[in-house]
Amino acid sequence: MRIFYLLKGKFVGRKLFFLSLFILPLISVAQIQGTVHDTNNQPLSYANVLLLNQKDSSLVTGVSVSDQGTFSITNFNPGKYIVKASMIGYKTTFSLPFVIKSSKDHYHVSPIIVEEDTKLLNDVDVVAKKPIYEQQIDRMVVNVEKSITSAGNTALEILEKSPGVVVNRQNGSLTLGGKEGVVIMINGKENRMPVSAAIEMLNGMSSENVKKIELITTPPSKYEAEGDAGMINVVLKKDDDFGTNGVYTLGAGMGVDGKLNGSLTLNHHVKKVNFYGMYSYSYDNRSQLISFYRQYMQDGQLHETNSDSYREPVNIYRNYRIGMDYTISSKTVIGLLSSGYVADWKMDAKNNIYYKTDNQVTSLIDQRVDESNIWNHYMGNFNLEHFFKENETLEFNFDYLHYDDDNPSNYVIQYYNNANQPTSTEGIRITKKTPINTFVSKLDYVRNWGRLIKVESGLKNSVTRFKNDVSVSDKTDESDWIIKPELTNKYSLKEDISAAYTSFNFKFNEMTSMIVGFRYEYTNTVLSTVTEHGIIDRHYGKLFPTMFFSRGLGKDNSIQFSYSRRITRPTFNELAPFIIFQSPDTYVAGNEKLQPSISNIVKGDFKHKSILLSFTYTNENDAIRRFQPGQSQNQDKNVLYLTSKNLDQVTTSSLTLSFPLRLTKWWNMQNNFNGIIQNVKTDYDGVNLDISLKNFRYNAINNFRIIKGLTAELSGFYNSPSLWGVSRSKEVYSISAGAQYKSKNEKHTFSLNLNDVFKTQIYMFSSNIPELNIHNQGRLDFDNRVLRFTYTHNFGSKKVKAERKRETGSEEERRRVEKE
Repeated sequence: MRIFYLLKGKFVGRKLFFLSLFILPLISVAQIQGTVHDTNNQPLSYANVLLLNQKDSSLVTGVSVSDQGTFSITNFNPGKYIVKASMIGYKTTFSLPFVIKSSKDHYHVSPIIVEEDTKLLNDVDVVAKKPIYEQQIDRMVVNVEKSITSAGNTALEILEKSPGVVVNRQNGSLTLGGKEGVVIMINGKENRMPVSAAIEMLNGMSSENVKKIELITTPPSKYEAEGDAGMINVVLKKDDDFGTNGVYTLGAGMGVDGKLNGSLTLNHHVKKVNFYGMYSYSYDNRSQLISFYRQYMQDGQLHETNSDSYREPVNIYRNYRIGMDYTISSKTVIGLLSSGYVADWKMDAKNNIYYKTDNQVTSLIDQRVDESNIWNHYMGNFNLEHFFKENETLEFNFDYLHYDDDNPSNYVIQYYNNANQPTSTEGIRITKKTPINTFVSKLDYVRNWGRLIKVESGLKNSVTRFKNDVSVSDKTDESDWIIKPELTNKYSLKEDISAAYTSFNFKFNEMTSMIVGFRYEYTNTVLSTVTEHGIIDRHYGKLFPTMFFSRGLGKDNSIQFSYSRRITRPTFNELAPFIIFQSPDTYVAGNEKLQPSISNIVKGDFKHKSILLSFTYTNENDAIRRFQPGQSQNQDKNVLYLTSKNLDQVTTSSLTLSFPLRLTKWWNMQNNFNGIIQNVKTDYDGVNLDISLKNFRYNAINNFRIIKGLTAELSGFYNSPSLWGVSRSKEVYSISAGAQYKSKNEKHTFSLNLNDVFKTQIYMFSSNIPELNIHNQGRLDFDNRVLRFTYTHNFGSKKVKAERKRETGSEEERRRVEKE
């Protein structure tokens, strides 16, 4: 594979790699593993774990507990031991004594459950329960499992209410901090799908399977350089205990139409083998209303179009994830993972369209549409992780991904004159089939040099082959079905991306640290049709540096500065054009001329206890913005095209303030303020545009503790008018409320919530470019007010080992597919 050529010569890298596959499993020393939880079965992250001699309690070695509550100790000799767990605010707890007989023993300590030290808690301010919004120094964390109003919702609906996130369901796109170019990750795994497909995936994913959502604005060099806005990481729930257990969820909801959802998660551990699996199903029936208005001047006359689209989409989503981890030795673990989904979206729509000339109705159209969009995806991953010692690891991933999109649509158009008399009929038939195959190999190496320096390096290679077969046929009263050659073609794309990265983490002292990283990516992209080879033929390499500096200012204060350079590549569907008919004179289409965009991002943070003030500045060249308006004359019609375009320069300045409030013993509140100034300067179809807009966003969640086991939540958000390329969206806001009851043993949870209480989550937008004769506006009502009831049951042993937290090598590749 091309990526290994980056080592010393063509064959040296390959030989070293394959030799490591056989040699590493043979190296083996003893290992002790276990978990540390509180009495609520929550992981006690970063607790201290000490290995002590049983005889005299002398210290042998010590480690810290991971985010998932797990620990692993490898640096010790055979003998009799006990494990000690401690953390401020909790009572010190010891394991039962155990014996390590040989240097190859693999021992699992029974789960260590620690209790709060109530006496200490009276003297210090310790908050055991995580807030809904948790502002960390490099990311905003939305703790979904702590939110009552999230119960029964989809992952997409949670995203819509997250700070700084705007989801456009009609366009199938989203922004983070006012910027597009968002990378979607699942459990730290980047996805290479069109965003529209990712949105459908998230819309079918139950919140009961989601632990938290991380909004990462400045990712480190380890991750792909893709995405100028940063990353959104959806972390699924896992269980850190030993034995066999699971969770199932059942839910139902009602908006205008009904909704159902259910999921099952299972974990099982037998000796050195850990099995885990998840299956979820959702049924979402909605009633939607999309209105669109357009006006333009032609031959001295004012032409206007009004359309109302009454849509009834049904989305059935089935998702699975199954895998296993096998511990070959105390230092080597291999894993197999398979995941996939079927997203079956079908829609019937009735469109009423009115045409006016100089304020007089000239004609009417009754347009009936039936469309389906079925995505099938499966992924296989092989993972090998080897620990040379506690401070040195090597990890290899190989992934195969397959996507298949079948997106046919049929239009029946009845034309009427201004007296509402039928004049003619037209039919349009579109077929679109898109198979995508991707192979990814990834090698990551991590080593700590003492306590002050950590080095991470890696190599990656991805190979993608993509086909797009689009056919458009037209039928009129005078003719049978005729293929339209200007809208019909077969595309094939070949893209190879090779990458290498290294980063250095310096910890100068307890208060000061710095990370410096470099990532180099080389891209080959060739797009062809059956009649023309290389309509796109690009070969380019880019260097992407990152830098983080953090300094503590006493006990309660800290500052951080960061810089990163990132790239946003056109997605596969954007390069291999598609066509969607909104009306006979309004099309949505792709753009094979799109160029990749480059962003430079500077960020500064100041944190005082739980209060964070953050400033971010982004300068993006050749910014890609989707669904931008443009016009052309098509025979006797003035046609409006909505397509992706490169904008010469987009600058975004963002100021974020996040802080919690404890108003009473039973009322907690989390607040997030975000102010954005965005400026667009571009040559737009021959016209120089300079557009600026200030935007304000506010998110708040109120938690109320009513009685033991019964809690309530009131949440809301407000977004002022904002830019979407050269278009502007109007203000949007929403309030949601919910209540939740947990049984005494916390095995049963009942949730009832109402999303968008006052039905105000309606999106409106407009585009006004007088120099180009463009004046459009739209209104999107997606039936967001939904009443939901959800029941969750935890069953089985609470001693099962969690699914090992790891990444595959194909996260970015899935994102390129899932971003249409």
